[in-house]
Amino acid sequence: MAGVCTGLWCVADRCITKLSMNMAKFISRNTRKANSSLLAFLLLAAPFTVPGVSAQSTDPDDTEAARREAPSGVSAAPSATGQKPSVPQAVGETAEVTRTLLAKLAQAVSSLEYRGLATFEHVGSMETLEVVHGIRDGEQVERIRYLTGSPREMVTRSGDRQCHREGNPLTRPGLHSAAGLRDVQASYVFLIRGEERIADREAVVVEARPRDLHRFGMVISVDKETGLPLKSMLVAPAGRVLERFQFVELDLTPVTDSELQPRSPSVREEPGAIACTPAESRWRLGWAPEGFKPVAVQALADGQMLVFSDGLSAFTVFVQQLPDMNYKGRAVRGATVAYMDHLDVDGARYTVTVVGEIPDNTAQLVAKAVTEKQ
Repeated sequence: MAGVCTGLWCVADRCITKLSMNMAKFISRNTRKANSSLLAFLLLAAPFTVPGVSAQSTDPDDTEAARREAPSGVSAAPSATGQKPSVPQAVGETAEVTRTLLAKLAQAVSSLEYRGLATFEHVGSMETLEVVHGIRDGEQVERIRYLTGSPREMVTRSGDRQCHREGNPLTRPGLHSAAGLRDVQASYVFLIRGEERIADREAVVVEARPRDLHRFGMVISVDKETGLPLKSMLVAPAGRVLERFQFVELDLTPVTDSELQPRSPSVREEPGAIACTPAESRWRLGWAPEGFKPVAVQALADGQMLVFSDGLSAFTVFVQQLPDMNYKGRAVRGATVAYMDHLDVDGARYTVTVVGEIPDNTAQLVAKAVTEKQ
């Protein structure tokens, strides 16, 4: 999905229904240039919307609030985020319980091995997945096999945890360390919402409520015993669930090497993410939502890709010279938005595309804020 696409958070990339022959041919010509099959699908298979209510929109009354938060000189599109969230403060004993639980979660997602069956729901569809997660030489290795739909399998490896969006909802980078948790808490308020039973295990329900209009909320059910997240939901401000990942069966015994090996000849193997080494970008954002920091830059054959994250959410900005891409507008599928615009610099036209699990209004603001460094 948005950011560097690995693991379960790329489910939409692999569960696209069959397109017409002409559309498939068009995508095959342009996917290489766009560097994302999901991006190609969003831009070509879904109709663009003119400024107005989109698939993510929940409340047209939020337009004025979004405009007030927009950067100077950038015109905000109508709401993609619903009502501005109220943000209660977790205090006293509740705050301490939350901090302890999040610390336990941070340890669990980076050190536990497990295998299980999970479901992933989005855009009105549900996939069933086999998930195997192991630790090898300090690196997380994850094998995911789809048990429904066309046969698909992928193996992902992740070394430096801050440089990409991570493989699945259990491994958001902002949940991996005390420093990461502090950064995340600057953008979200964490609240205890009760308890529930997931995959025959008792879990505490934690809500990550965004402090502004420019990101979605999350609800995570954390295993009481181990701290491992058992369910994760991405939620729009009005409460609509955009995506839901949930274990239905979980085994926490050590994972063998053979279990991490692909089961099908057509497996897709993802290497570690973009290196976290400093990279010079020709481009900058004149505005970005508070808390989103640049975490990676990668050179492309026809431009650059810039990745931004707040620890839980991420978006990627592609700036490319794509002569055949003349689209302008946005497309939304579930929690993922793709917004495309154009930028003229010294007589050359560049295509700016923002892809991420962020409100579509925010993606538009980011795209319009791209400028060349002086």
